[in-house]
Amino acid sequence: MARERIVTLLTDFGWAGPYVAEMKGVLLTLAPRVTLVDISHNIGPGDILAGAFVLRQVVPNFPPDTVHCVVVDPSVGTERRMLAARYGSQIIVFPDNGVISLVDESMPLEEIAVVADPRLFLGEGEKSTFQGRDVVAPVAARLAEGFPVHRLGPRPDTFKLLELPETRVGDDGEIAGEVLYVDDFGNLISNITARMVGEALGGVLGMEVLCDGRAVGKVVAAYGFVKAGEPLALVNSMDVLEVAVNKGRACDRFEAGVGAKISVRKPAGEGGP
Repeated sequence: MARERIVTLLTDFGWAGPYVAEMKGVLLTLAPRVTLVDISHNIGPGDILAGAFVLRQVVPNFPPDTVHCVVVDPSVGTERRMLAARYGSQIIVFPDNGVISLVDESMPLEEIAVVADPRLFLGEGEKSTFQGRDVVAPVAARLAEGFPVHRLGPRPDTFKLLELPETRVGDDGEIAGEVLYVDDFGNLISNITARMVGEALGGVLGMEVLCDGRAVGKVVAAYGFVKAGEPLALVNSMDVLEVAVNKGRACDRFEAGVGAKISVRKPAGEGGP
């Protein structure tokens, strides 16, 4: 008997329709011993970058051999492929649309296959407009029961990765980056790491931060170090720079979202690094 495993679901379905429950029904029918965990179903419709960001943050925290189902797939029904891969100790089933980009950047790829065996699918399989139910769920159930990744189909020669924004360090040490994700609190989460700031500027706390050229303030240790309603910057639990408003929404305060420019520099008068 296969040992009990975890299967997660990350989608842009929302909760109002039947879609999440349909996927869970298929999973529990084919692999009744699995434990199902909802990562999120509130990814913006077709927002591949947001799906990639959430997936990267979540995957490393799960036990070995967890199977992750990812259905953020605006190109469903086209010629784009469904893939399955093992990154480190984790297995991920995902559309070949770039949603794997941040995981691929941060975790070792051990094996990958095109999901191509129609005997594993339900209904119309690859022709279905609901491949989450008809392809991803049944394939994930088999993987959770011990079916090997390499038997799903051939190894792809290549797969799609997003063109992710890069950070830059100027001659004066000023760091330029971008907002990658806006969370439910309205916090603007950037691609600037604490390590990057420390190496370029010699420290993190007290550095000045701007959002689209507007002053945010200095980097502090926690939200409570500024008054309610005031903006701040901090290094969050993901170890990246975040622009926030204590008891408010930074996305509204700065009229900013994904792609907004974030810069970090030494306070005026302190000179270069």
